[in-house]
Amino acid sequence: MVIEQVGPHGHTVLRLRLEGAGTECRVGRDLGCDIVVDDDHAAPHHALLTLLEDGRVSVRDLGTRNGTRVDGERVPADAGAIVEQGEVIVGRTRLRVRTRHTPIGPERVFRRDFVRRHRTPLAAAGVSACVAYGGFLQWLDAPSSMLRSVAIAGLVALGLIALWAGLWALTTKLNHGSWHFRIHVAIASIGAAFCAWSYWVAGLVAFATQWSVLVRIGVAVVGGTALLALYLHLREATHYGRRVTLALASAATLVIGAIAWIMAIGGEDGDVNRVNLGPEVRLGAGRVVPNRDIADYLAEVEELKRDAGRERQKSLLSVPLADAED
Repeated sequence: MVIEQVGPHGHTVLRLRLEGAGTECRVGRDLGCDIVVDDDHAAPHHALLTLLEDGRVSVRDLGTRNGTRVDGERVPADAGAIVEQGEVIVGRTRLRVRTRHTPIGPERVFRRDFVRRHRTPLAAAGVSACVAYGGFLQWLDAPSSMLRSVAIAGLVALGLIALWAGLWALTTKLNHGSWHFRIHVAIASIGAAFCAWSYWVAGLVAFATQWSVLVRIGVAVVGGTALLALYLHLREATHYGRRVTLALASAATLVIGAIAWIMAIGGEDGDVNRVNLGPEVRLGAGRVVPNRDIADYLAEVEELKRDAGRERQKSLLSVPLADAED
């Protein structure tokens, strides 16, 4: 039989091979055990695994308070359990048991995914696209010293990509023992370049067509790209499964999106191109003279005309026009 101790991330941290009918493997915290576990929830002598003549394994609990479980089921203290394969839980430590009765699948063909296979050209293309975007923004601002501004933007882009990829490479080194720096550079640079250029193009098309919905589509594309990039980083750097990785990537994307939204709101007040229209003013509607007929208004107009004519005649009598003497 082969007994494998499983680590917290699902990878094997210890493998022990035993053969011969009657061979025993004692598991616990005591140094005299065959498999010594560093688990406060395990007893000094917790479980005993015995290889039987038919190739199966007898699992027996040694009278512990927390008990021993096989595939989630607690092992009876008096009878034990007979297994051909399965997972034995001692305290909070997981042990995988394999025997000659355990079916073995066919050999898997080694295939490298697209990012691994083309990591160097992808990293170069992504970094170039990020540097180009930084220089393009400086060109739009039309600074006095164009070359200096473009160089600074390129250096800032390179520094941010190197820092981000370096943190993920360090995580990969701690979990897998290798750096995989070029893979993380490719993921980070391609994701950042795609987010930046797609959002800018969406804003340009929305301005040209006056369709504001395109901006929301651009934001959705940026969010989806960030989610995919974080998912690939986590899959490359950790031992988590797909569901856990997707959940962590989704949570990180929401947090990054919230931080970006808060920063965008704070930056609007300092934007010189932003025009503050002030509070919205709404004029009230009211009837000045209700319940009056149109004939009443016309009568008043005629009366005003007559009064205006009389006043004009009085003014001419007191002060004649200058043309009257001629």
